[in-house]
Amino acid sequence: MNDYRFIIDQSTSGTKLLVMNAGKIMKRYDKMHQQIYPKDGWIEQDPEEIWHNVEALINQAFTENQLHHSQIASLSITNQRETIVAWDKVTGKPLYNAIVWQCNRSIDICERLIQQGKADVISQKTGLRVDPYFSGTKIQWLYDEIPMIREKSQAAELAIGTMDSWLIWKLTNGEVFATEASNASRTLLFDIQNLRWDSELANLFHCHIEDLPEIRNSSDIFGSYQGIVIKGVMADSQAALFGQGCLKKGEVKVTLGTGSSVLMQMKKEGDFRDQRIMTTVAGVDNQGTSYALEGIIRSCADSIHWFNEEIASFLDINQACNLAVSGQSEEIYFIPALQGLAAPFWLQESTGMFVGMRRKTTKLDLLRAILESIIFQIKAVIDVMEEVTGRKIKTVKVDGGVTKNTQLMILLADLLEKEVVINNMEELSAIGALNMVDDKVKNIELSPKSLYPRVNQPLSKKYKQWRDLITISSNNETIEIVS
Repeated sequence: MNDYRFIIDQSTSGTKLLVMNAGKIMKRYDKMHQQIYPKDGWIEQDPEEIWHNVEALINQAFTENQLHHSQIASLSITNQRETIVAWDKVTGKPLYNAIVWQCNRSIDICERLIQQGKADVISQKTGLRVDPYFSGTKIQWLYDEIPMIREKSQAAELAIGTMDSWLIWKLTNGEVFATEASNASRTLLFDIQNLRWDSELANLFHCHIEDLPEIRNSSDIFGSYQGIVIKGVMADSQAALFGQGCLKKGEVKVTLGTGSSVLMQMKKEGDFRDQRIMTTVAGVDNQGTSYALEGIIRSCADSIHWFNEEIASFLDINQACNLAVSGQSEEIYFIPALQGLAAPFWLQESTGMFVGMRRKTTKLDLLRAILESIIFQIKAVIDVMEEVTGRKIKTVKVDGGVTKNTQLMILLADLLEKEVVINNMEELSAIGALNMVDDKVKNIELSPKSLYPRVNQPLSKKYKQWRDLITISSNNETIEIVS
């Protein structure tokens, strides 16, 4: 009997579909989607485009592999997390573009909530902080600014949720409106201890609980698509935690994608509260709830893409990155606040900048400063995790496109003074989601590569200067670098 499984990995920049059989990846299909920038700091996506891409990838997989629906044992979903979609329950049509997790349009809403003294109650219930990164303030913006949203809510015809709930709705032809806790825990509307939507939080964000999806376990069944059971749904960063095999308390993984997510497995401990890093639901299955500490980095590969697309125009950006890291580190610093800074700084009004440029500065020097800023941000988060938990982290597992630059990962090991384990597989979010329903996936050979820190490396001094620059820039002080 064939044991094919499909996994949809719907990320910030595009959508992947994996075809697996007997626990092995047979094929991978990709489609990019457009990023929409209606105003400075605003980022949107077209939900219909994303859905059509998903549909096209599934059809392509069936055609090219000569498969029939009856041969597919299950379809799983992992997805970008805080991006929010609102649609009409009657027509199934979006009422507005998806508002992406990177979007900063709700900064004023966040400031009002903080001034009203609501930050503590939100943090205690959700494990998060009041920040435009999370879905709640995006949801409030939709209710406040888009009249059709309010009208559909009053008519009980509004559906609003994260990207997984939108795809489940479309896959099931409107029969299932549901999400699960790892996604729900990113909305600022979800009580992570009681695992339910919270009416007090919903009122704070001008939202009606009736408009939100049903909460199910990550391992539950979410209806079916043309007879294929939809099972195994998780937010992508949390799914990667399980895909990396970080199952023991204190184990840490870093996903380096468009942004970056640093997660520490905390098992049953969900009571840590610190404004620098978040507590989130890692996943819920029949064994119970797992929690994680998380440091969110807004700009990782996104900084590289911005620099290449808007400034440098390298013929081969990957080759340029390799050359930049192989060269000498100059006294040039990059503050990666292209969309503000997230963990552990949370400076939403900060802007990106290069500091220390001279007449001899080259594009590769600037690119190296960007790459160094990526690992500097990771260290800043790791340091806080060790402080908050009292645990000394010995090993950090890394995944994502940026990890292909081995030399940069060597510098990360040097800077952290820890073993850095690179996983050879890009599809760890998909593997983590499928882990919830298929034990065979747990036996996949990942062939990790370990890198160990070298002694007497100079980056630690530069990191401290970079940290000082962020403090200075956040206070609008004059920046001066003394070599």
